[in-house]
Amino acid sequence: MKLINIVLFLIVSALMLSCESDNIRGTSFANQTLTPINVAVLVDVAIDNSGIVNLYPSAEGASNFEVDFGDGSDLKVFAAEAPIIHVYETGTFEVKVAALSTSGVRSEEVSESFFILSTCVVDDEENIDGTAGPLNITIFDRLESGFIPLGGFTTRAVYSQVFNLSNMSCNIQEVVRKTGCSSFAGLLRAFTTPFTISETSDNFTIDLYGVENTVDLNILFVGSQTFNMTQSLTAPDEWEKLSFDLSAHHGETLTRVILYFDKGETCEDEVYYFDNIQL
Repeated sequence: MKLINIVLFLIVSALMLSCESDNIRGTSFANQTLTPINVAVLVDVAIDNSGIVNLYPSAEGASNFEVDFGDGSDLKVFAAEAPIIHVYETGTFEVKVAALSTSGVRSEEVSESFFILSTCVVDDEENIDGTAGPLNITIFDRLESGFIPLGGFTTRAVYSQVFNLSNMSCNIQEVVRKTGCSSFAGLLRAFTTPFTISETSDNFTIDLYGVENTVDLNILFVGSQTFNMTQSLTAPDEWEKLSFDLSAHHGETLTRVILYFDKGETCEDEVYYFDNIQL
């Protein structure tokens, strides 16, 4: 009798183990068919003008990632190992990533847009001579600046960290309204010889970038007459070209300009960048 009970116990135990093993296999198989979740991609853009972008895709339940680099190159599948390195030309791109499970179940795509600069533009010529053609004030030397700060501003030519398709200059002018500066602080730039406003040169333009701020840019034009004009930068952290119409002043001459950033406002270490002044 005892022998029969032992045999029965062994048979039941074997059956239970077999069921557990089948359940484990079934669960594992089911997991392989689940759609990956929490798909994301981190984009790390190089700032050395190399055009290199590192992509870090992630997801739960993914064994591979399908990547569309957004530059016309072929769609590629990568193992779930980071980073994925890709080299771009200059431009704005949207990378799209989908996660794949072990059995090939595909998640929905996620996407990230970014701007990459593979080569910045080196400006090496400027014209502040009124008799030598249109005015062109270029920021071409990181070590020197032709602008004279007034009333407590600090300013210098810097290597740009704020590239986009609107401005790819290597060097730009940085302006800081230091706390405690005069509310009417500005930047002065004089011309070598007077510049005559004419029908072919009566539109004064400047590229402006406000760090975390909208900006009111007031320019005092000084010469045979003195007059001022104001334009506003409405989108912070973006380059925008501001235009000043001087057509009402044909025949007048200019000897210098003074740039005022948020004139009359309290100085609180605001940072601005500008570039490409032309008339």
